[in-house]
Amino acid sequence: MKLPDFINVIKKESTGSTNEDIALLAKQGIAPWTVVQALVQTSGRGRHGKTWDSQIGNLFMSLLLRPTVNRVRWGELSLLSAVVVASTLSDYVDNQTIEVKWPNDVLINGKKIAGILLEVADFGVDEPSVIVGVGINISKVPEKFEYPVSCINDYKTGHTSVDTVLISLLHHFVYWFHIWEDNGFGAIKDEWMRQAFKLDESVLVENKNGQIAEYTFKGIDIEGAMLLDDENGKRSRILSGTVRFL
Repeated sequence: MKLPDFINVIKKESTGSTNEDIALLAKQGIAPWTVVQALVQTSGRGRHGKTWDSQIGNLFMSLLLRPTVNRVRWGELSLLSAVVVASTLSDYVDNQTIEVKWPNDVLINGKKIAGILLEVADFGVDEPSVIVGVGINISKVPEKFEYPVSCINDYKTGHTSVDTVLISLLHHFVYWFHIWEDNGFGAIKDEWMRQAFKLDESVLVENKNGQIAEYTFKGIDIEGAMLLDDENGKRSRILSGTVRFL
């Protein structure tokens, strides 16, 4: 499968962070749909400042996008990216439960298999960009991790090449990104909800003041916010926060 001509992939043997590499290129005005992929990252980053264990044999890439939609909607790309990764995994893994965990973790059989980190590259330029960093465990899992982890090769026989997963991922990105730009978030929301992790189950949410409360997770709304019902059925929504599913 060939990539569209407008996608430019820059491959590196090793780098600190593909997100940082592409942020530098964004500063220099590089075209959207540029990708930096590395075989190894020495200082990969995850959400909330966590490190991302980056072993050779897995996929580490960052994609530069310049959406034409209003910037207030760019947060929706976080959930879109999770749908993209889940779609990619379904190309390689059969008869397993692939789920998305709010906002953008992707799990197979309840085990984390991918990480996504979105950052806005602003720099005061006329055309701000969004950087989408994606790591997918293909043949290796981190040795130390706080919850169960998995990789593609746990669920199939034979070798899975990093390059084929990258090409598959980018094809799914183009597909869902154009749906989002042309038609809005509706189809992405529906696909995300179809694979939602622990829908209608309990979740603990910690607010900015450090207070923790228990809710029932009711999915997402048309802006990608998490919908939560308290014990009285009163609904609230959050766009960011620390969440732990029970």
